[in-house]
Amino acid sequence: MTRYAVLAGISERCGFQQKSLCDIYDFLKSSSGGAWSDREILILPEGVDEAMLKFILRRVSEDGTDFLFLYFCGNADDTVSADGFTIGGEKIKRVYIEETSRAQVTVFDACEALVPVDDELCDECEDFTDVEDRVSDEEKQQIAAARILSDEAFGKVNGSLWLNGCGEGGKPLLGEDGCGVYTAAFLEGLCTSEKMMDFAAADRNGRFACEVTRVVAEKQSSMVRGR
Repeated sequence: MTRYAVLAGISERCGFQQKSLCDIYDFLKSSSGGAWSDREILILPEGVDEAMLKFILRRVSEDGTDFLFLYFCGNADDTVSADGFTIGGEKIKRVYIEETSRAQVTVFDACEALVPVDDELCDECEDFTDVEDRVSDEEKQQIAAARILSDEAFGKVNGSLWLNGCGEGGKPLLGEDGCGVYTAAFLEGLCTSEKMMDFAAADRNGRFACEVTRVVAEKQSSMVRGR
């Protein structure tokens, strides 16, 4: 089975990229995330436009990719629409992405926290990778196959999943650290799966975290107005 991941983000500072984008990359590279190799992952830290995305997806389709994972990380001004979302002001429509492969997950979020491209990208990812030094390469591949490449995992995806933490017309929520609330909770949900990835369960975890964040923000805003 073949798989491919496209990770696209936005950075207005040269030499920096979004921390949430790095978190997703580090997770995929870990055994818990499926031990993806670099040749299976395309990173676009400066965003993607319609023409580039169509070209990438056409090549993915021509290569007969079995499983496609796409992660789009916008900024605080990007929003979800009925037929897609924006990333750095660029409109990305669902129709561009669907039917590219028989099993597909597309995740949209935002992040304003930037990290140096050549730095240790994600200290929090130690939770994903703390077993790396204690298992052999063969064991890593067995773990990866059991989690992401099994027929059961593909069956759970069942076509195209379109995941984000906000409703139509809404903007992604950012945490106090500037990272995407949905992304952090989504990854946490994936890591709690003991046998294989459950994207639907991780999505519920991410949406719940976003709702909690909204409620807390509304309460804090009400307290400020009441003073």
